[in-house]
Amino acid sequence: MNITKLQWWLPKILCLIAACAFWAYVMNEQDPQVESTYIVPVEVKNLDRSLVAINVPTEIQVVVRMSRSQMIKTRSDDIKAYVDLSEVASGNYANIPIQVVLPASDETVVSMTPQTFTLTVEPYAVKSIPVTTDFFGTPSSSFSPSIGSVSPDTVTIAGAQSKVSIAEKAIVSINITGRNADFYEYDNIGIVDADGKTITGLDIMPAQVQVSVKITEEQKTGNIPIKVVTTGTVAEGHAIKKISARPSMVTVTAPISFFSKNHEIKLSAIDLSGMDTSIVKTVEIPTPDNGIVTPATVDVTIEIADNN
Repeated sequence: MNITKLQWWLPKILCLIAACAFWAYVMNEQDPQVESTYIVPVEVKNLDRSLVAINVPTEIQVVVRMSRSQMIKTRSDDIKAYVDLSEVASGNYANIPIQVVLPASDETVVSMTPQTFTLTVEPYAVKSIPVTTDFFGTPSSSFSPSIGSVSPDTVTIAGAQSKVSIAEKAIVSINITGRNADFYEYDNIGIVDADGKTITGLDIMPAQVQVSVKITEEQKTGNIPIKVVTTGTVAEGHAIKKISARPSMVTVTAPISFFSKNHEIKLSAIDLSGMDTSIVKTVEIPTPDNGIVTPATVDVTIEIADNN
């Protein structure tokens, strides 16, 4: 009787096992396991606020095995990487592990690079340093730059004590290529030590400063003739016989471009409407922008005579 029952149940059990195996095979074929690589940022957790962690990797590469359907839904943001520094003090630590948290329980980390790292922990420090400027590039021909203002003229830096202690200056680099007029701009700040070497890994507050740059054209000195300008008509029966200026040439110191655009200096127009006699008049000489004229005035003589 027992043998009969076994003979009856055995085929059924074998069929059930085969069906389960076939179901697993089919499901795996429809949604197979695949591997995908992600770049994940590393978060520092539980570090005392009076300390700074140095050498912590900013990101790691993680290879994860998961189902194809899960891979389609998974992004780098869904995977978390962190280091727990709740137990550290100032000092050096070797082989600090990086922890990875996956979004689904059926996912597996195949590999991660790096897995561990060497950690340095230092006291947190803060100080203020002056902002200095540095020009690079070449302005337009005959122009030169100078700093009008920098706001603010100091910045606050914070970070590892060893870096903060050697920081000397905050440098702002300003591109003046092709410039021929004053300008304002906001620029990022770099921190350097006494030897001019860049220091990285510090917080800078503010991260940018406003810089006012003055672009000044080079000047030259030269002699330029005076031109007398008149307006109006003299009295009927009279005519202008001669116009002269004393001195007839003046010395001008002005930007170089002034001389290429001006081959004479025109005086303000003298109104001769209805005049029937000669006049002598002292006229102020126009001064060019950013320039000077010597002398400041000329004596203009206009001879008017009767036509008869």
